[in-house]
Amino acid sequence: MGLFTRQSTAVDLRDRDYVLTGCPVVAQDDMLVLVDLTVRLAVRPPREDESDALGYDPADERSVHAVCVLVLRQLGIAVPSDELLVGRARIVEAVEQGLTFAPVGAGVKGRVAQVEVRPYDAAGATFDHEFRVASRP
Repeated sequence: MGLFTRQSTAVDLRDRDYVLTGCPVVAQDDMLVLVDLTVRLAVRPPREDESDALGYDPADERSVHAVCVLVLRQLGIAVPSDELLVGRARIVEAVEQGLTFAPVGAGVKGRVAQVEVRPYDAAGATFDHEFRVASRP
């Protein structure tokens, strides 16, 4: 082993799905909507200056969750509820941009796989999130 060689550790190269369910977002017109979001966190290949892929780091999960919720709530401040209910492309762009700029998840690339926005319903309001290993197509 050379002086500056990295020890080979087991790097998790499995993609993950981050699933956010029922995230409450207050829109610009003070209406409450619920957002369901699935983000595919795909392990990115190593860059030219890296010998190995960084892989998936479970320590980033809290930060990824915080970034997604923050971006959704900031978007809500600027957009009326009727636009949120039909403007899914705007949500996708904001979340993907937030994950790109955030200093977390260096080993993965986040892409929104699914987004659904619905009016607030007390019966269906369950705010939850999870990370799960993504199934390969």
